[in-house]
Amino acid sequence: MVLQMLEIKAHWSKTADVDVRRRLQQPMAIAVALAHHIRHRMSQGQTVTPPQSYAGKPTAGPRKRPAYYLSPKYAEELGLGEQTRWESSQAMHRAKGLKESHASATGKMWAGLSVRNYGGEAALIEFGGSSLGASSVRSANLKTKTGTYEVTVSGDGKMRAKQAREFSRDEDGKVKYRRKPKLVRNSIKAAAVFSNTRIGILQNTDAELAAMGAAVAHMSGLVVAQSLGGDTLDVPIQGDKTLYDAILKEYRK
Repeated sequence: MVLQMLEIKAHWSKTADVDVRRRLQQPMAIAVALAHHIRHRMSQGQTVTPPQSYAGKPTAGPRKRPAYYLSPKYAEELGLGEQTRWESSQAMHRAKGLKESHASATGKMWAGLSVRNYGGEAALIEFGGSSLGASSVRSANLKTKTGTYEVTVSGDGKMRAKQAREFSRDEDGKVKYRRKPKLVRNSIKAAAVFSNTRIGILQNTDAELAAMGAAVAHMSGLVVAQSLGGDTLDVPIQGDKTLYDAILKEYRK
């Protein structure tokens, strides 16, 4: 997955006035830098806790021949061609060389990673938007019913007629169905990752927590130093230096 080039922006609510933006300037800068850092770390398969394996048992289908099914569109996006039926989720992921630690098969969930203010209290990292889900929506095919119309009367008393529709059936009289791609909220996908593999995607490492603390100490201490006539501050760098540098760079924007 190539995720480093995806930009993460800070989104402010409509009610965030000048005072709120000033108060949350540091937390929002830290959150943006941390979101970038976590996304890159996860793209390398570096999780905080060891992931559990994908389910090795089938999850759907007839009792005598259960399987793990994919949406045709999702299978196409993964490069699986027309193969939508698999022995299990584990079998499908292994066939594509997808590890549990990457927490995303297509990477589209990560495109929804964003930062926003939580009222005037905090900065929040979350998965926004929706992306293609693995499963399909099964719906019946409809066709127009020749020579038949449905007449309705609107609230203003006007009559409207539209051609009626009916189920499309095969030669045996059975209703025909189609499998439509389904969009799933990225926040639900992130929750599913935790449910299936026990990975807390946005969980911090100890080194990341230390880097955030050191960066806050640096930024806060610099304000104090400048108020006393100084212009520099020597604060020991702790934790993840890459994140520490990224926080300071984001804060200076």
